[in-house]
Amino acid sequence: MLRPGQPPSGPVVHFMGRQVAALRPGNPPFTFGRGSDRILRFGHDSVSGGPDLHISRNVGSIRYDDGLWVVCNDSKNRPFDVIPLTASPSGPVRGVSNPLPPRLSPDSHSRWAVGPPGLEIRIGAPSGRYLLSVSIDDPRPPVVDSPGHSDPSTCQLREPTDHDRLLLAAKFLALPDPGEAIGNREAAEYASATRPHGKPVTERAVEDCVARWCRKLQELGVTGISGRDNINQLGRQLLAWGLVRQEDRKRLRVS
Repeated sequence: MLRPGQPPSGPVVHFMGRQVAALRPGNPPFTFGRGSDRILRFGHDSVSGGPDLHISRNVGSIRYDDGLWVVCNDSKNRPFDVIPLTASPSGPVRGVSNPLPPRLSPDSHSRWAVGPPGLEIRIGAPSGRYLLSVSIDDPRPPVVDSPGHSDPSTCQLREPTDHDRLLLAAKFLALPDPGEAIGNREAAEYASATRPHGKPVTERAVEDCVARWCRKLQELGVTGISGRDNINQLGRQLLAWGLVRQEDRKRLRVS
């Protein structure tokens, strides 16, 4: 599906400042929590040598889902915080903390997409505060090259404008599952609702924006993202490349 210029093979996970895993597609989900079956176990011996029952046995997991790395809350009753990171010349900068709610039913979705440069996961309990960081490289090429005749372009991929980011968020973030698309008319309605005194967004504007960013990824060698049947894969790749971020969902009036 991906050729040169593709997103990295997987994120690196740190726990309390110490690297604990380098994840790869095809690996089992990286699970964390108090339970003895968790890959990363904590909170089981933090209260006088005994367990902190305020930490779930199954707090969460990090998994690869059809082209996109996601953080999942696997607990049935406890949220934890996701803190997106943004790139800056001096290094990643923390964004606003976002509670990731518990998984209330087997078919509910409580997931957060991981895009470059990564995010932090904060789990609080009376016995202390536990911090995981998930870092992922930015796959966008930093320089402009002249590709060969049959090679994908490696021209620099600029950030979407604020308007394009709004339309992409409306298209791919309105539903609980990150990257899952809705129709262009519904996306236009969501985008228009964010600016009630402005000119309404049209279906054609959403369609043109999605097609434009699909072409940009294709120029970088990403395949399998064109056409109606691949629209959700396009959404996941836009998230994986950091061109739309899950925190952009806050701009939409969705529950």
